[in-house]
Amino acid sequence: MVVVAKNVGLLSAFSAFVQHDALRTLYGINASTTGAIHLYLKDPAAGPAVAARLRQVLAREGWRVMEPEAQPYWMKLMQTVPSADWTGQKLDVTTADDEMGQFKQFILALRVVTGLLVTILMIVVVIGILNTLAIAIRERTREIGTLRAIGMQRGKVRWLILLETGLLGVVGSAAGALVATGVALGLNALGIGLPEAMQIFLAQERLTFLLDPRAIVAEVAFLSAVTVVASWFPARRAARLRPVTAMHHVG
Repeated sequence: MVVVAKNVGLLSAFSAFVQHDALRTLYGINASTTGAIHLYLKDPAAGPAVAARLRQVLAREGWRVMEPEAQPYWMKLMQTVPSADWTGQKLDVTTADDEMGQFKQFILALRVVTGLLVTILMIVVVIGILNTLAIAIRERTREIGTLRAIGMQRGKVRWLILLETGLLGVVGSAAGALVATGVALGLNALGIGLPEAMQIFLAQERLTFLLDPRAIVAEVAFLSAVTVVASWFPARRAARLRPVTAMHHVG
């Protein structure tokens, strides 16, 4: 048997591919001894449904099947099997999510923390936009008054400010995305090695950033939209200024 597998750092030291006949000889088990079936599907979300159907088919064919449990197989051997009240052999069916075990929970917790940090960052960004626009509108009050005096409607004043803010948001977000992409590509080219403690979490030997063009475009659009939404109230306030009062504004 020939296997071509990608090296994923420290995790690669935990796994080995062995031909099943050699494995049975090594462990001294016969061909009728059952064990575990691990399902690694292209669509991980379909894993539970496929595992359930496979358990039904195996049970119908006369195999004894363990009850589904969202734990890695090695944990079942240490916890579930020793405390079970049955003897003999049973076949276990697990999915990729089951084998991930607590590591998947760690990733979920990390995503929750990341979401909270992003939310806090968005609040800070919105407050900064509000303060910046408030100062900008205060400095341009006389210009707004002049535009209103020569016939510009309130709606056009509002949309003028929103358009300006939207363009600034798009340009700023796109520039930031380009700089971040350049930094990520540069770090990928350097091939910075990771300590073993980090390899088990990142599943790679070297620091590598995954750049998804669709995700980058989506983030740029999202930040631009946040900028426009945050500028709505200052733009609305500027549009409601009285022309005479605005033209005589000082400071």
